[in-house]
Amino acid sequence: MNFRTIARKASPAFVLGWLLTIPTLFAQTVGIQPDTVQQTLPQLEQQFLDRNFQLLAQRYQISVAEANVIQAGLRYNPNVQFQSNFFNPQTGKFFQYGQNSAADVANSQFNRGGMTIQVQQLLMLAGKRSKLVAVAESNRALAALAFRDILRTLRYQLNTTYANLFYDLQAVALLRGEEGRQQQLIESYRIAQRTGGVAPYEVTRLEAALRDLRATIANYQSQIADEQATLRVLLRQTGNRFILPTDVPVATPPLPQLSVAIDSALHNRPDAAIALEQINYAERSLSLEKARRTPDLLAGFVFDKYGNAFNNFTGLYTAMDLPIRNRNQGAIKAAEFNVKSSQAGADNQQTIVQSDVLNAYDKLSTYYNQYSTLPTDYISRLQNISVEATRSYNARTIGLLDYLDKIRTYQQAQLNLINLRNNLFQSQQLLNFVTSTRFY
Repeated sequence: MNFRTIARKASPAFVLGWLLTIPTLFAQTVGIQPDTVQQTLPQLEQQFLDRNFQLLAQRYQISVAEANVIQAGLRYNPNVQFQSNFFNPQTGKFFQYGQNSAADVANSQFNRGGMTIQVQQLLMLAGKRSKLVAVAESNRALAALAFRDILRTLRYQLNTTYANLFYDLQAVALLRGEEGRQQQLIESYRIAQRTGGVAPYEVTRLEAALRDLRATIANYQSQIADEQATLRVLLRQTGNRFILPTDVPVATPPLPQLSVAIDSALHNRPDAAIALEQINYAERSLSLEKARRTPDLLAGFVFDKYGNAFNNFTGLYTAMDLPIRNRNQGAIKAAEFNVKSSQAGADNQQTIVQSDVLNAYDKLSTYYNQYSTLPTDYISRLQNISVEATRSYNARTIGLLDYLDKIRTYQQAQLNLINLRNNLFQSQQLLNFVTSTRFY
């Protein structure tokens, strides 16, 4: 008994019923949990800005840097010292305060009331305080740029993950439909095998094909689980809530000029700005280290009631280290090398930025060309594959396996179209990312 005979003996309603099974609804197809939330990409972006832990932590770093600017501008506190007699060995008494008798004063015996008061202030010279403030301000600028860079990176991750999730769910829905058709075909072949109409290896071959299909579905489901985990972290969500993307619109506005994209990247990318600010930081640090060659000045006032050349002595004094051996030579040399290193790093970062833009631009151009070459009637002709295959099978001009082969061709073409749309969106987001500009 050949295959066509089996098909003729089977009920036409039964055969066409499982051949034309429509894939289940989108959410049911991928086994989404009841706790499912449909979210648009703008909605997720707002949640991301409000709740992401990394952004919150980096905002605190900016606040830390601002506090350090305040601290760098503060002057040293004055120092006050008070000295008094604890034990007088001449009288054998402790803490002798009060007025000395006229006889003790006449004999220059000052057994009571002796004290010394000293007030001193450390003064930074050579503009060290202003240079410390300048270094702290540069650190604050670096913290703000680091926040922008983290925001740029995480937003790109959010957009690409959202799109991957959306298109992976579409692919699973398509493959689930194929899985149902293959499962019903195997069941039909098993019945035919028991009557001797189909060789056992045919059933085995179909079972192997079904396992391959299920392995592909499992890979997609694994990717979907990873994408859900990424979104949970980005959005700071707890529980097993399933985020269901609503739509990723396909738009193909004109490509920006390459020169415009490169200029936008060089002017807007925070990592490029960080590299330039590192030069500024290194130069300010060098200026500070050079200022530290000049020692600070200690100035003070002292009052000594009885313990100096004469009673009630008041005096002024200053003190300064002599910069004979240590003139901060090593720190200055290291700061000079840091300036050169920062300049080299900025040059390298500009090369990286330009290379990133060229790479993203080439990818986007490739997918633009591929998408633009799709005939306007391509999707309708894809649908015709399924329609014509069904019509040919009803007319018994093709066998069941030929019919399923055409259906698989249709579904593979649909998967390729899904991947093309995803790649187009991903390449647009990549250009936005590498230029730090929303062209799309």
